[in-house]
Amino acid sequence: MSQVVLVEDDALFVKMYQKKFSKEGISLEVALDGEAGFNKIKEVKPDLAILDLMLPKMSGTEVLRKIRSDESLKEIPVIIMTNLNASSDEVNQAMELGVKETVLKTDVVPEKIVETARKYLK
Repeated sequence: MSQVVLVEDDALFVKMYQKKFSKEGISLEVALDGEAGFNKIKEVKPDLAILDLMLPKMSGTEVLRKIRSDESLKEIPVIIMTNLNASSDEVNQAMELGVKETVLKTDVVPEKIVETARKYLK
């Protein structure tokens, strides 16, 4: 079974994605802040990480930087979910750090996130 770690601080989004990923047979681990997210990614070594950019304790960009600088994690594909517009500095930094895709939270439904995630799952 594929494993995904979702780092998202919005409880409503988390519940919604937990239901959808479970229904699709994809294991979803969740962390509610950047620090816990990085620790969860380090522990689980998922097939894919989905990060919000605006997180408590450590931003999604910082989490991504730590993933990319860790030999055991740097190959994990990462998708960014954000409400920031595509030209923001945070989104540009994430792109430079090699995220696979950036999706706007306001434009996406759970089906679309699962479909996007499947592209990067082994």
